[in-house]
Amino acid sequence: MAPFPKAQKIMLQLCLTPIFLVCLQAQTSTAAAPGASQNQAAKPESELVLKVTTRMVVVDVVVHDKKDQPLADLEASDFTLREDGDVQQISAFSFQHPQAAAVAPAQTVTPPNVFRNVPHYRSGAALNILLLDALNTTTLNQAYVRVEMVKFLEKIPPGSPVAIYALGRKLRLLQDFTTDLSELKKVIRAFKGEKSHVLSDPGGAPEISMTPQGWAEQSLAEKAPVFKAQIEAFAAEVSSSQTDVQIQQTMTALTTLSHMLKGYPGRKNLIWITEGIPMNIYGEPNLTVTRGGSPTPQKTTANSETMARAARSYHEQLALLGNLMADAQIAVYPVDARGLVGSALANVANNLGGQGAMGGASLRIEGGQGELLFQAHSNMRDIADKTGGTAFFNRNDLDNAVRNDMADGATYYTVGYYPSNKDWNGKFRKIQVAVNRPGIKLRYRTGYFAVQRTDYMKDHPQQREADLSLALDPDAPLATALQFALSVQPPGNGGNKVLLNYAVDPRGISFVPGADGMQHIDLDCAIRVFAPGKIDKPVRTDTARTATPLKPELYESVSKSYFPCQVPLDLAPGHYFLRAVVRDNTSGNLGSLNAQVDVPAVTTGVEGNPAEKR
Repeated sequence: MAPFPKAQKIMLQLCLTPIFLVCLQAQTSTAAAPGASQNQAAKPESELVLKVTTRMVVVDVVVHDKKDQPLADLEASDFTLREDGDVQQISAFSFQHPQAAAVAPAQTVTPPNVFRNVPHYRSGAALNILLLDALNTTTLNQAYVRVEMVKFLEKIPPGSPVAIYALGRKLRLLQDFTTDLSELKKVIRAFKGEKSHVLSDPGGAPEISMTPQGWAEQSLAEKAPVFKAQIEAFAAEVSSSQTDVQIQQTMTALTTLSHMLKGYPGRKNLIWITEGIPMNIYGEPNLTVTRGGSPTPQKTTANSETMARAARSYHEQLALLGNLMADAQIAVYPVDARGLVGSALANVANNLGGQGAMGGASLRIEGGQGELLFQAHSNMRDIADKTGGTAFFNRNDLDNAVRNDMADGATYYTVGYYPSNKDWNGKFRKIQVAVNRPGIKLRYRTGYFAVQRTDYMKDHPQQREADLSLALDPDAPLATALQFALSVQPPGNGGNKVLLNYAVDPRGISFVPGADGMQHIDLDCAIRVFAPGKIDKPVRTDTARTATPLKPELYESVSKSYFPCQVPLDLAPGHYFLRAVVRDNTSGNLGSLNAQVDVPAVTTGVEGNPAEKR
C-alpha cells in the first residue's frame, strides 16, 4: 500500500501540479448547486459546499395545467413545501425548460497525461437515460423492446441528450449522452439482448413448477404429506436464493447509476424498460422480500416457517439506495416490456389438458400470472411515485410511452430546502408540495429516507469495500459523484516508477470538524492496473488512504483549490490500462476514471552504456 504524505507535506504538493487547477475549474463549472441557473433563491455557493451536518433536500416538481400543458410562470412564493406535515423554508428555487439552456458537450483542454471524470454534458434541461433491462426481462420481450426503441428514436425531439445502458450480469454503458440520432439507432439495432441468468425460463415460456402439480400433488398430499412439505421447502429456498441474486444485482446497477449520474446537475429521467422491478425500494422496515420482490410481513405461525426461512431482509440496503437516487435527482419512469398481457389460459404453452388440469391447476396458473403482474406493476408505480416519475404498463406502444416519459420530465421546477428535523434516523419522510393555483397537477418525489450516510458507512464496512471493488471494475460506468483529475507521470529512460497524482474536488469531500480544532477526512485513492486485453486479470491494485487532520490554514488552502494524494507504481516496460477511483469513506461518495500509461523499455547505446540511440 502506498503511503499518504503527512499533513505538513500536502501544501508542497499543492504547487507541484498547477495544471490540475485548469481541470478542476472546468469541473466545478459543470457542478453548480441545484437551481443555480435561473430565479435563484439559494444561499451563496460558498455556504453550500464542504459541509457534512447540513444537507439540502432537492425536489423536482413537474407542474401541468388543466390541459396537461407545462406551467412556466410560477415563482418561489407560489410554492408551499411540507415535510411530514411541517412547513419548510425554501432555500433554492429555479425553473428548468429544454429551451431555456442549450445542451452542449463540456469543452475543456486536457493537458497531456492528465485524465478527469468531468461530466460530458452541461445542460439546464433534464438528461434522459434508457435502461434496457435484460436481467429482469425475457429474450422474447427484449427483441420486442429493440424494435420499439428504433421507432421511438425516429420521432425523438431534436437536441435531446440520451444515454443508453444495458443491465445483464452487470451494468454496461452502450452509448454515453449524445444528440446524434443516427448513433443512438445504431446502438439499439446492434443490441442483441442477453439471456437472463436469474429468471426460471429466460426465453419467455411459462415457468415449470418444482413442486408436484395436478394429480401428483393430490396423491402426495394424501399419502406422503411430509415428503410433499420437504419438496415445497426446497422449492421455496431455491426460489428465494434466486430472487436474492436478482435483487442484489438490480440494486448494484441502480447504485452504480446513482454514483455515475450524481455529478451531472439537474434532473435525470431514468426510463427503465423491464418486465418487473424485483423489489420495493420504499417498503416498510418490518417487511421482508420473498419471491417476486413483493414485501411480505414476517410470519411466525407453524405452517409458514418455510417461507420465513426463505425470506430475506433488504431494508437498510434499499433505504441507502433510495437515498442515493434522491441525492442524484433521479426520477424513474418504468415501462413494462411485456406490453399488454393477455389471459394465461389463452397461452398454448400452458398445458392445461388431461391430468395437468387436475387440482385447480388452471386457476393457479391464471392466479399466478395475475399475482406476478400485480407485484410488478405495484413496484413500478411505487418507485415512480416516490421519485417523481410515471409508470407505464398494459400498452403496446412502448415508443410512445418512452417519448411521453421524456416530455413529462423535460420541464420542471427545482425546489430545495434544509429540513427542520435534524434527526437522521433512517426513517422515510413524506414530502408534500402545494401551489397556490387552482386546477393544476403536480408530480414530484413524495419522500426520502433520512439516512445519515456517515453512520451507515461506519456501521457497514462491507458496503464500502463492495462499492470500491465495483468502481475498480473497468467495465463499470464512470462515477462522477466525487470529481477529480489524475496526472500520470511515466518513468524516464531506465526507470520503472510511475507516479499518479490525484487532485480531488474538495466540494465532494466530507470534512468533519473535530474537538482538536482541525478538519478530519477519510479518503481512499485507489488504482487498478491491467495489461491490454486482460481486464479480467489485473496486474496489481494499490490504495493510498488518508485520515489526516487538516489545520485551519491548510483546510482553507485546500477548500480553495483541490485535495491531493499520490500513488507510486513500479511497473515493468509495457503499455497499461488504468482504472483510478477516489472514495470518500465518510459519505460513500466516489468517482472513477480510465487512464493509460506507457512504460518505456531501457535503451542502450554503444558498448552497452545507457544512451539515446542515434
